[in-house]
Amino acid sequence: MKLLKTTLILLLIVVVVLYGATVISQRLSGKDVRPDISCPEEILEVSVYDPEIVLTKDVTASDKQDGDLTDRVQILSISKLVTNNTAKVTYLVFDNDGNMDTLVRQVRYTDYSRPVFSIKRPLIYSENEAITLLDRLQVKDVIDGDITSAVRVSALSGTSDAEIYTVSLQVTNSMGDTARLTVPVVLQDHTAFRPDIRLNTYLTYIHIGDTFHAQSYLTSLSTAEGPVDTSKVQITSTVDTSTAGTYYVYYRYPYNGAMGLAVLTVVVQ
Repeated sequence: MKLLKTTLILLLIVVVVLYGATVISQRLSGKDVRPDISCPEEILEVSVYDPEIVLTKDVTASDKQDGDLTDRVQILSISKLVTNNTAKVTYLVFDNDGNMDTLVRQVRYTDYSRPVFSIKRPLIYSENEAITLLDRLQVKDVIDGDITSAVRVSALSGTSDAEIYTVSLQVTNSMGDTARLTVPVVLQDHTAFRPDIRLNTYLTYIHIGDTFHAQSYLTSLSTAEGPVDTSKVQITSTVDTSTAGTYYVYYRYPYNGAMGLAVLTVVVQ
């Protein structure tokens, strides 16, 4: 029994010595040293349309044993947007011995913009018609393309006008950026006498300080008797181009006891 115990102790000593020798050998040879990956400290500015390889610009890597490893640098991940259209890119590189190094760098997208809504058809429905908003909406994103299917729609909310309701729309792209919009939905009883007012668009984005002419969005007005001069349309606008926000323009024309109505949503940004 004493012989077995002594043998085990000797084996343990041998193992420890061999392990220590291996570690020392690796350190002396440099095999356990991580490679070095680096890049300039300033934020890298890129376009959202640039290929991913542009994100590795000026990123270099090297190793004492293997030399230049720049061509092995990989993008491990790209974070959600942090602030001011910037994100964090994490790079990764391995040397021939499996040692790894990582680096995090800030990247700014110079031409990034949040998702943009558009209305393809007026959001006007008869009272007994199914309200299917997503077939009349579209959302395009500079990163993900068409993300209409990701839109979340709230329940209808009433307004002081019995025919006009509002609904809130929300969508988030892969960068974690969320766009929100509240649009009016019109519910009307069906009548053949209701005038038809058409606009060239039902949602527009303009910049603070831009000139806005509500009349310029009108394309036609017609009744059961035929076309009518669009100058006869009554226009009510809440648009304030000096302040960012969402505004509405209401176009109305009464005819034979029925009110024609069209609504333009204006986003000032």
